[in-house]
Amino acid sequence: MRKRIALVDWNWVGHHPTFFNYFILAMEELGMEVLALCPNPDEAEALARQTRRSTGDNAPQSGRTHFEKIRITEQRFPHLRPRRLAAIDWAIRHFRGIENQALAWTPLSGGRVDAIFHACVYDRDFEWMQGARPFLRIPWTGLYLHALSYRMPGAFRPGTRRKPFPERIFGGQLCRSLGILDEGIVSEVSRHLGKPVVALPDLADGRPAETGDECLLGGCLKDFAAGRPIVGLFGHLQKSKGLLTFLEAARLPGASGVCFALAGDVLWPEDADEAAAIRNALAACPNLWTHLERIPTEPALNDLMGACDVLAAAYTDFPHSSGIQAKAAVLGKPLIVSGGYLMAERAKRFRMGEIVPQQDAGALLDAVVRIARDPAGWADASKPLWREYLQEHSFERLKTRLADLLAPF
Repeated sequence: MRKRIALVDWNWVGHHPTFFNYFILAMEELGMEVLALCPNPDEAEALARQTRRSTGDNAPQSGRTHFEKIRITEQRFPHLRPRRLAAIDWAIRHFRGIENQALAWTPLSGGRVDAIFHACVYDRDFEWMQGARPFLRIPWTGLYLHALSYRMPGAFRPGTRRKPFPERIFGGQLCRSLGILDEGIVSEVSRHLGKPVVALPDLADGRPAETGDECLLGGCLKDFAAGRPIVGLFGHLQKSKGLLTFLEAARLPGASGVCFALAGDVLWPEDADEAAAIRNALAACPNLWTHLERIPTEPALNDLMGACDVLAAAYTDFPHSSGIQAKAAVLGKPLIVSGGYLMAERAKRFRMGEIVPQQDAGALLDAVVRIARDPAGWADASKPLWREYLQEHSFERLKTRLADLLAPF
């Protein structure tokens, strides 16, 4: 019998639309009916229509997905103390509201939804889900995006003094399985939680720019660079993404012959001194090109990243997967990452670029100059396995792994 899945995400920035879209397409091609609940259903439907596969006898032509705007639940008692009472109240109303919206859906095949699939599970949003557990009825699974406690035991969640406790989120019988992006910790997570855990590929939208508007930013960057090699840092620009180290590298004496590019939303730190340091660094770099707001489309972002000679992903205390590696493989661009965690493991395995010490601006600049001096020579010597990386992080792999993840339902 055809599975009926409610795909849910109440966030809609950065990678969220991309993940959501690929889950829709994969579920459709697996023959499932999908209720897509998200903040912008019109955008989600348009993106699915643009990227839906049209080849093969089994590929859906119009999709089996119904799109709805998710009903956002606000906190009723933000000042209630202790804080956990307000958080539990929100969790009960929030997750029951999602269930009620799913139960109101009437699929083409009849019957009710078989499972809820949370497209991106964050500790901050699901921390108090255990308080809602007695009031929930529909089995669920999802993608646990940042499994911090397994790579960095005892570490606090970014910006908080709270440690993640995944057993509180994924405990109970309703959670039947779990997806993660980190292939290196699958066995450990499964043993810890006592549930099937599946490593999902971290895909990237590699569509090329097709209009003049989508090429504008890339053209502006090339004009600014004026023939200098370009290294770019893209996405959510914040401390964990190595923003301060990147800006420090741009101001080193040997950086004047390199164009540094920043594009994406800046997540300004609450600490006034840190925010001032970022602003001062931005103003002090004549070799820095910036576009400090969200790139409007994935093709425009791909064109902008394609203008670079080197991509920077030397993140700080970031043990997770990043779609930037798939982007680098799609574009055939060398990538610089920090050592110690998953991204470095992949960079070494697939020979995708250089690995530098964390928060070492000098090492970052040296790696940029070394590659940018002769990108073709670097590629000949390193023999990067970009195609092999894309095979492992492919749509076909997503379908296979998603079928495994949803097998318990």
